[in-house]
Amino acid sequence: MPRKGSQARTKILHSAADLLKRAGAETLTIEGTASQAGVAKGLVHYHFKTKQLLLCEVLKHVSTTRCAAWSEAFDADSPTAVVDQTWALLTQESDAGVLRAWHSLLGLEHILTDQTAKATMEGFSSTLADALQSMLDRNMGLEPSVPKLELGWLAAAVVNGMGVQLMAGGDRTKLEGAYAAAWLGILSLTRPPT
Repeated sequence: MPRKGSQARTKILHSAADLLKRAGAETLTIEGTASQAGVAKGLVHYHFKTKQLLLCEVLKHVSTTRCAAWSEAFDADSPTAVVDQTWALLTQESDAGVLRAWHSLLGLEHILTDQTAKATMEGFSSTLADALQSMLDRNMGLEPSVPKLELGWLAAAVVNGMGVQLMAGGDRTKLEGAYAAAWLGILSLTRPPT
């Protein structure tokens, strides 16, 4: 059975993430987080000490959740299904505010350490590299013609760039076509096993 302290910490973390999804990281306050979580401000400080530590933990939470969702989206029967599933996930993340939280957290240079942001981006890119490799092995019998991690970084750049376009209100039909074209480019960097 989870301890009450860990339940309160989790509730605070989820509340902060919900606030970030609605308004981004710049507006997050300890007071607002406490109010959203239905706890005393002192309890937020007890579990996270500072706003910087709270934001770092929220970034880790959002990153872990996001990596799991993206790994799952790659588990499909064909590359076309993967593109469709990942596009659906990307639009869902945009609609739910996950992209707002993600990008606003990564943009907090003055609050988050470069180390935290770097580790987060490396983790997401690595997750996409592993998921892409698994998809290639399972569905196509192909391997990357460039280092696997480079392919992951490229996929992360496509996903994050399209995410920014979605957040900016870009035409979803045009963006979906561009997203599919980008995946054709990514898949062109594969070959039969040597």
